[in-house]
Amino acid sequence: MANVKSMDARLTQESRSVAGDMVSYQIPVTAYPTDSKVIIVNSPGSGELKDGRDQRWKKLGLHLQETELATMVTYNAPRPDFKTQLEWEPYSYEGVSWNKLLIESLSHTIEWALGNSVRLCGSAYPKVFVAGFSSGGSAVGAVAHRYPSVERILLLSTYDSVGDPFYEGVFAFTGDIYLAYGGEDQPAGMLAQVIQMGALAAKSFQAREVPNCGHRFDGEANTKLLTQAFHWAFEG
Repeated sequence: MANVKSMDARLTQESRSVAGDMVSYQIPVTAYPTDSKVIIVNSPGSGELKDGRDQRWKKLGLHLQETELATMVTYNAPRPDFKTQLEWEPYSYEGVSWNKLLIESLSHTIEWALGNSVRLCGSAYPKVFVAGFSSGGSAVGAVAHRYPSVERILLLSTYDSVGDPFYEGVFAFTGDIYLAYGGEDQPAGMLAQVIQMGALAAKSFQAREVPNCGHRFDGEANTKLLTQAFHWAFEG
């Protein structure tokens, strides 16, 4: 694994549009293989591609690889096409709800990672963690409880953008929940309180507020804190 810096794939899937048509779409995926026996599936924010703004998820994947902490798998859902504006949400792709595609894309990526775990991290039965930023965190909340092998989730600057599936999923998740948000990001802070006060099935819940930090974790210092958040949630 040490000689393989990254592994790329393009998953082809189908989803049903509001009109009932089957729509084909692709999910680009990049993994950073290790022998760690640990996989972290990363779900970027809605404005990001799989490598992240200023390639922050690519840099994080390489860092996790170099430290042998975990194999990171990062992806992005299809970008909204703005051709069809659904009444109940602002974005769509070929008539398919973009929130629906966001959830489905994360599920397909987790399943791809599990199916290729030996190549990715050296184990057929790896530890599996899932992290998500902003709307990506909303998808994580909606999806993680479906997979018994997912032990922990990390929600970063997370909003409830996918709606009810987020709340239903995050309250049903039985592993450990870690959550971090900027002190200047009021919606994410309010969501942290809502989760904490809810009827959680989770084994544990830990939340941290980052002072002098907005929604995007902009700036060199806050970007470093994103990396620290992964160590906090998945190494300890």
